[in-house]
Amino acid sequence: MKGKLKGKMKIIIIAVVIIVLAIAIAPRILEGRQSTYEEATPPTVEVVKPKTGNIELTSSLIGTVEPSKVEEVYPEISGEVTSVKVKAGQTVAAGQVICTIENKQLESTRISMQTQQVTLSDAKTAMERAQALYASGDISTQSYEDAKNALSRAQLSYESAVNDYNNQSGYSTITASTSGLLESCDVEVYDNVGPQTKLCVISGGSEKVVSFDATERIIKKMQIGDKLVLEKSGTKYEGTISEISTMVDQASGLFKVKATLDSKAPLATGTSAKVYVTSDKVENVMTIPADAVYYENGKALVYTYEKEKAHKVFIEAGISDDKNIEVISGLSNSDKVISTWSSELYEGASVNGVN
Repeated sequence: MKGKLKGKMKIIIIAVVIIVLAIAIAPRILEGRQSTYEEATPPTVEVVKPKTGNIELTSSLIGTVEPSKVEEVYPEISGEVTSVKVKAGQTVAAGQVICTIENKQLESTRISMQTQQVTLSDAKTAMERAQALYASGDISTQSYEDAKNALSRAQLSYESAVNDYNNQSGYSTITASTSGLLESCDVEVYDNVGPQTKLCVISGGSEKVVSFDATERIIKKMQIGDKLVLEKSGTKYEGTISEISTMVDQASGLFKVKATLDSKAPLATGTSAKVYVTSDKVENVMTIPADAVYYENGKALVYTYEKEKAHKVFIEAGISDDKNIEVISGLSNSDKVISTWSSELYEGASVNGVN
């Protein structure tokens, strides 16, 4: 019995010790937890004021490099090519012979010219005779006037024949009407050509242009003189808008735009390149950092900072780029906007704001 009693006493003593220890340790544990909660600090966020600035958006389009001036050469007559004086890639001067064409009408106009020359000579001789006879009173005034009119008609006919011959002769020799680079020359000796045959293309002018198509929305933001950027093989070139078509292309539904480029830019005619143009822009508007804007049910909102508290404010947002967003309404210039993104923000949340 005494052994059992001693065993029970030991158990009781151990239990009492455990209880005493628990009573002593529990406040410290609770105190530690309370201390942990007390040590939790509000998040630190950056605070900015709205600014006045510009936002510009760009669109990437595909353009084609062209010379500023292009002449497509066509013959005036049909015939066989008898000689070609130039080659593609060659620089030509205005008036330089490109090729010659056999002109079957040239001989007939030459004969007509010679015939009219004989007729004119006869009319002059007849007029001289009529003058002498009229002076001596041997012919009537009417006969004299008839001879005079015949000479005038012969003169006009001869001049017309000479003009026809010169034209036909000119049609036989094709020349460049402008100086520049012969971009193409698709003609060879013995080719049969006509007025619909494009013999060659000459690019002239001191500048190059890039031509591209744009939507109506984009061209509404464009003006003659605006700058753009052309990119080819990683290299960028600056251009200036020189032409904006006001007529839509019925096939594409787009508008043709041209911009001049630096003549020294090493861009081959006909090559394609990316063109970056302004597709939308606003000036002197209220802006805030784009990262400061949150969305709730499709509505834009920001958190403002006042007296170490965050306040939810819905705004009307406009266009934005990768840095800033336009604020149409909802804020004033004196508001302090929290620009740091944080999942701990909500209406009335405690925050530490830094500028």
